[in-house]
Amino acid sequence: MKVIVILAVVVVAAYAETCTSPADCSLTSCGSGSELHCVDGACTCTHDATGDGGCTSVNDCHGRCQHFGRYHCIDGRCRCTHF
Repeated sequence: MKVIVILAVVVVAAYAETCTSPADCSLTSCGSGSELHCVDGACTCTHDATGDGGCTSVNDCHGRCQHFGRYHCIDGRCRCTHF
């Protein structure tokens, strides 16, 4: 099972669209309720974190993402991604 998960992560990483801003993301599209962001050089769909959502740094977002989501502070709002 671990091998399958590791292989899936490698495949996703290899095919991720790279960016320096969301304007660079022409192939990535997000579902309803999600927004497109450039996170760590990869086009990424994010959704609102729990709580009021306000932040000044990533540390303000700790514990606000469900299902082991990865949290970010983007434009003063906590956002979650899932990897």
